[in-house]
Amino acid sequence: MLKGLSGKTAIVTGAAGGIGSAVVYRLLEEGCKVVGVDLKLEAIERACSQADSDSFHPVVADVSTEKGCADYVEATVKRFGGVDLFANNAGILGRRLLMVDMPVEEFDRIMAVNLRGVFLGLQAVMRRMIEQKRGGAIVNTSSMGALKPYVNSSAYGVSKQGVIGLTKVAALENGIHGIRVNAVAPGSTDTSLLTAAFGADTATMFAQLPIPRVGAPAEIASMMAYLLSDEASYQTGGLYTVDGGLGLK
Repeated sequence: MLKGLSGKTAIVTGAAGGIGSAVVYRLLEEGCKVVGVDLKLEAIERACSQADSDSFHPVVADVSTEKGCADYVEATVKRFGGVDLFANNAGILGRRLLMVDMPVEEFDRIMAVNLRGVFLGLQAVMRRMIEQKRGGAIVNTSSMGALKPYVNSSAYGVSKQGVIGLTKVAALENGIHGIRVNAVAPGSTDTSLLTAAFGADTATMFAQLPIPRVGAPAEIASMMAYLLSDEASYQTGGLYTVDGGLGLK
């Protein structure tokens, strides 16, 4: 068990996805109460079907809007009394197009979820944490796509670079309130997003990594749980890759 997680209340956005649901389950195993946020209730309930209803509460919200973020914070406070931990994880890949072929509407759609959604989530949660006066811990989900450019991923890569910038500024501004803010950069992880990006034959594609396989969502969740825990009490403003050595290639 990681220190300082048991009994805490966490919000996880993108809870219907592979990484998000893995984070939900890991935090529940650590003794947290968890609110899982996504766009569709049935998708959350399907992804988190083994979660105990006494400790897990699904919330439908659009993370790209101020109202959506305010709603999931309010629902968390109403259900569990406050917010201690935040896995700011929701994100989309979007259409894979060359920059010259990308409609501005698609660029804006990706930015709305991946960057504005992270900003609005930080804003809503940190306001609540500051009001509570008991600190907190936040982990934002960036991507190795922010560190290594890929063809057909201009909007996605830039949005995830922006997440790193938001993480650093939030850490600088909120350490005085006892709030730590870090980010993770997953590499090739076995989720529907990876399949959408690279197709079904990812095992062959990533066989040349130093760790020659695709990562499991639980491996990303382990890093996120660590950064949310008191084990990482002197870590803020950092970016932590979980990539099987992709960054070395």
